[in-house]
Amino acid sequence: MHILLLPSWYPETPDSLDGIFFRQQAHALARAGLRVGVVAPLFRSPRRLREIFTGRYGENIFSETSSPHASGGDGLIPTYTAHNTYLCPPLPHLDRERWLAAGMRLFDRYLKEQGRPDLLHAHAVNHGGILARRIADRHNIPYIITEHSSTYARGLIRNWQRPAMNRAAAGAAARLAVSPAFCRLLETEYPGQDWQYLPNILGADFAEPFAAERPSENQTNRTNHTFTFCAVGRLDHNKGFDILLDAFARALQSQPVLRLEIGGGGSELAQLQNQAGRLNIAHAVTFHGALAPASVRRLMRRSDAFALASRSETFGVVFIEALSQGLPVAATRCGGPEGIVNDGNGLLVPPENPEALATVLLELYARRHRYNPEKLRADCLAEYGETAVTGRLKAIYRQVLRQN
Repeated sequence: MHILLLPSWYPETPDSLDGIFFRQQAHALARAGLRVGVVAPLFRSPRRLREIFTGRYGENIFSETSSPHASGGDGLIPTYTAHNTYLCPPLPHLDRERWLAAGMRLFDRYLKEQGRPDLLHAHAVNHGGILARRIADRHNIPYIITEHSSTYARGLIRNWQRPAMNRAAAGAAARLAVSPAFCRLLETEYPGQDWQYLPNILGADFAEPFAAERPSENQTNRTNHTFTFCAVGRLDHNKGFDILLDAFARALQSQPVLRLEIGGGGSELAQLQNQAGRLNIAHAVTFHGALAPASVRRLMRRSDAFALASRSETFGVVFIEALSQGLPVAATRCGGPEGIVNDGNGLLVPPENPEALATVLLELYARRHRYNPEKLRADCLAEYGETAVTGRLKAIYRQVLRQN
């Protein structure tokens, strides 16, 4: 089975985290024995001024190796990218057409060099789904769409964008979304069209075996009797770190043994550091800056629980990463977490509510002996692990191809 992925965004470099879940899925599918390729126009924002002059331009064709043990093939993923910059000032209609034109040129080259794929899998309707519809109209190749974008919940879809998006969604042989709540939202955005839930895949590195410790045996508890919450995410308004700091300050008043370690870079770092100072909690809060995945895992493994106060999430990969490392989770009911967090693995609170979140932080501390890290990890892998998700996705591919 030959699958071509059409992501609306994609990591520009091996170290980039932007769209990393698309790359993870490509590698997982290749390891599952499918032939996989990627076509991805990569257009930068004109706000990245330095890269207007120093960034890469033009097409870049390369192959990534999913695994030396990939079954059913050599594990190579031919990846066709085209680098450019959106216009300044932005001209959204023209910019979308430039992106789509680049995607069509890449597909034509892919078709010539790699052969005809059996199925297209677009990630996000705008722009990948629209590109899939154009390719399907020209070459009669079926396609499916997985939606990830938070633009729906944030009210950022413009009226001029909707006709092409509606046509793309209507033409898809299957429409997937990464959380049950997101499926319900998309069914209101695209009336009369069904969406089915399929979660993102847990990164293979987070599924690697390790010696999970029970909270009572955790190193932090052994050394100084502290209880550490960790939080990981980009430091921007949507992730709600300001709410988390406020909640943590309230919880710290009741339990001085609590600590908070934050991993992530972003525009609000200095503002959040100042907030920690104003709240008189700087002694109990550590900002680590942006972390590579290996450092995220180390942070999680030396922590006792995970907490994030997002204002909106379509899924929330970081929550399953935390669960995979044996951590119970505190999260907000903001879309994605409701499909991940339950009474057995954590607690949920309304967004924008530091009082409720503080109560939950204290409750996780009080329940620290009730959560079994091995069970948290096993349940996570059973739902979000590579074998589980790729198995469901391959079944969807087979059903679509039988119908076409």
